[in-house]
Amino acid sequence: MKKINYILSILCIMTIGYVSAQKTNITDAAVLMKKYNPMGGEKSVKLVNEAKGFIDKAAAHPETSESMKMHYYRGMIYFALVELESMKAMTGKAPDEDMMEKYSEISKESFLKVVNDPDKRKGYQQEAKGFIDTRVKQYWNIGLSMYESKNYEMAMMGFMGSYEVSKFIGVDYEDAKVNAMAMFNVVTDSLLNAGELDKTEEMATAAKEAFGEDMTILTTLINVALKQGDKDKSEGYINQALKLDPNNKELYYILGTSYIELKENEKAEQNLLKAIEIDSMYVNAHSNLAALYMQWSLDLADEAQDLDYRDPRVEELNKRKTDLLVKAIPSLEIMAVEFPDNKSVIRNLAQAYRASGNEEKFQEWYDKLKN
Repeated sequence: MKKINYILSILCIMTIGYVSAQKTNITDAAVLMKKYNPMGGEKSVKLVNEAKGFIDKAAAHPETSESMKMHYYRGMIYFALVELESMKAMTGKAPDEDMMEKYSEISKESFLKVVNDPDKRKGYQQEAKGFIDTRVKQYWNIGLSMYESKNYEMAMMGFMGSYEVSKFIGVDYEDAKVNAMAMFNVVTDSLLNAGELDKTEEMATAAKEAFGEDMTILTTLINVALKQGDKDKSEGYINQALKLDPNNKELYYILGTSYIELKENEKAEQNLLKAIEIDSMYVNAHSNLAALYMQWSLDLADEAQDLDYRDPRVEELNKRKTDLLVKAIPSLEIMAVEFPDNKSVIRNLAQAYRASGNEEKFQEWYDKLKN
């Protein structure tokens, strides 16, 4: 035998031996996982980590890296690692969230490879689905049990867990999402009413991570941010919500109103006008816009009064004040129709018409104050 052929023969024997070892690693990992119990404590931790050592070797070798059997057990082992890391919370220890995220992604990657494998002869599609379906049902049953015992926060978490786990095999478990969101509304309404803003934000953030940018979740986050007085946060959430529903007049109204409270008059005006552009008879927006213009004009009048009468800025401020009063007329007209007995609205409307130079209209509305 020529030397070159001898070397190739030795390499083939070594390769066959190593691949067999990798296949043994998969089998060894599989045998260990048959003994796995999520509630097994340190014994389970040791067992799963030992299985991880075997499966990682098989995953790294090119001959077994695409084996569906390897991916099935890899998905199972890394899912178990997530479960065990989660168990730390039951003992009072903080779980390593970064590690859990990493393990989750690896588990999901392997399970998806298995269930999406077009070659049915390799098998393990049903096994992977069965493993995940078992976990999905476990979380679902927790949700139902907690709901029946009126523990709505844990019910929400149970249904959310059911939905999250279903995604490990590329399924969106819509029923779990619907139930989780129903519990979300109950829980966050209760927390907001109790003034527990941080807890409400925590619940809403968890739901947002699970379900994405949902209008109900974003509305809750907007309400929390407004109650916290966090302008930047509330504006950010409102803008996210507007991307979902750009014609939502209430969002522009909320944003405009929050800017009134922050004395950012131009931004308040811009957003209230946008709400009115969407619904020309939106009374709440007209009410706040009229109030904005009236207060803004008073502030300018005060500012002008504080200056020397010879200061050229006095004339400019008085002109701006008049312009704002004229701007208020359309909204005040709508308010006067909506609330015909509101003397404050009638007085403001008369004042606005006088500022505009329309004495006839001023007299018409001023006379109504006497009735």
